[in-house]
Amino acid sequence: MLTDRTRYRLTGSIFLIAVAAVVLPMLFDGAGVEPMHLEPLPPADFTVEPDTSPVPDLTPALAARSELEAEIDADGFDRRTGTRVGEARLLPDDETVGDLKWAVQVASFERRENALARREALLADGYEAFLSDAKRDGRVTTRVAIGPVVDREDALRLKTELDSRYADEAVLVRFSP
Repeated sequence: MLTDRTRYRLTGSIFLIAVAAVVLPMLFDGAGVEPMHLEPLPPADFTVEPDTSPVPDLTPALAARSELEAEIDADGFDRRTGTRVGEARLLPDDETVGDLKWAVQVASFERRENALARREALLADGYEAFLSDAKRDGRVTTRVAIGPVVDREDALRLKTELDSRYADEAVLVRFSP
């Protein structure tokens, strides 16, 4: 009587022999891939004509750059709003913004790790939380907010819900992308 171990080895050996019987003749039959015959390339022409087109006037671009440098600091923050360029702007409720949307700022942290942890907790609780960096008096803080919300009354209800659910008092702010 064969043991299970011997039976497995015998079955594996028979399988390998069968695979070799099928594959080996295909490898050595000599009817492999035909070699490709490529036509030689013509010799390259390395003579290059100089570019004699007129140089564009860079004055408008330089003027635009100096205007941009006046509006944005070296760290990429808008000097007027203090918000990093490309991030959502969170402005006080009394400021007017062209696109009127609202957000509820839950907290603001000097350490980004703390802001990331708070955002993850809010996301886990089902809120649409996001981060926005701001620079005031040379200090960068990371704000955690929920939004945007189109209707101000809905934003106020959200603020009330957050105030009762969490220890920090939330702030209603204007949201501008």
